[in-house]
Amino acid sequence: MTEQELIQLKKRVDADDPKAMYAYALCVRQTDPTEWNKYIVLAAQLGNPDASEVMGDRFQEQGDMDRARFYYKTGARAGLLDCAVKLAMLNLYVDENKALRELEDLAESGVKSACTALASYYKAKGNRKQYNFWRSLAE
Repeated sequence: MTEQELIQLKKRVDADDPKAMYAYALCVRQTDPTEWNKYIVLAAQLGNPDASEVMGDRFQEQGDMDRARFYYKTGARAGLLDCAVKLAMLNLYVDENKALRELEDLAESGVKSACTALASYYKAKGNRKQYNFWRSLAE
């Protein structure tokens, strides 16, 4: 990124543009983790779906499933299908049948991460036939 592009990006960040905040966070991720964190959080709070997925992943890793669900739902509503898959996976422990239907719908629509999630689910349940079927669709 050129210096002029960075200046333009910072202007958009200063104007509270969530897309710019996310882009800026990615730019500074390696050099300034504190700044990266600040702008990922702000971008997610302002509804940037990619930042919402990052925050959902973070809260899931920390074990805060309610917050993870919130951010994954935000990402899913914005059209991020991987967020919809992650949300359904979290919901397996709330309403297993509904979550499985959602995952199957996503998988049948061609979402590879849903196929992978279903394969993992069925492998853990010991259902080799379903595992093989969903794994074959994930490849």
